[in-house]
Amino acid sequence: MKAALQACLLWLFVKGLEECPPKLSSGPPIDMDNKPLIPISLEYKEWTTLKKEYPDWLCSDSAAMGLMQGTIKFGQYEHIIGTSTSKDMWDCLHSIHVTQCQGINVHYYYQELYMKKWDEAITMFEHIGSFLHLCHHINNSGQKLDDIHIVHAILLSLP
Repeated sequence: MKAALQACLLWLFVKGLEECPPKLSSGPPIDMDNKPLIPISLEYKEWTTLKKEYPDWLCSDSAAMGLMQGTIKFGQYEHIIGTSTSKDMWDCLHSIHVTQCQGINVHYYYQELYMKKWDEAITMFEHIGSFLHLCHHINNSGQKLDDIHIVHAILLSLP
């Protein structure tokens, strides 16, 4: 999904890097005498540029939301019903799929860490690297894995 959003130049909206501009009042700006500004004045041109930014942002953000809604499964839809921007939707989906899955996967990483055995077809360098890779996954899931556990796991994996 991220690649599709990037290809459509919508990733900045989803990540919140392209912030929503303020919605301006519907009428043209007025001068000190409460008269509308002349369309050729600099202030009027700035106002028209700023007035166009909000609908442009809204259109792009809606396109990102539509793209994400079109790719999710039916069971995920109820999680994103209350979201109003593509960033909110992405954060909600991210918390469901990444954060919660990392908490579940950490148990499998620990299991693999202690059940892993050395295969003579790979080098010791690759074998130790696979343990460090598992350690990285465990640490990314919010768990702190001390080096002593890695050492014990490596020693248990040797014949």
